[in-house]
Amino acid sequence: MAERVFAAKLQGVGFEDVWVGGHRPSGIDEASHYPLFTEEVIELMRKTLPPERHDHVATGVVVKARKPRTHGRTKRTT
Repeated sequence: MAERVFAAKLQGVGFEDVWVGGHRPSGIDEASHYPLFTEEVIELMRKTLPPERHDHVATGVVVKARKPRTHGRTKRTT
């Protein structure tokens, strides 16, 4: 999903101060640590992608947002 679309969706459900940044490239070696990528998929990537692409097959992105503050609500104590 495009970053701008994801940010818009977060805002659409009520999050505020959405920030997208912190881009970090990941290679095949990093991908192999995630259960999403099976050994077969990792092997396929190594065989089909040119060696110069092995260090950058994905980009991780940090997204920050905050829940809106609720005004007028008091904490209930019993």
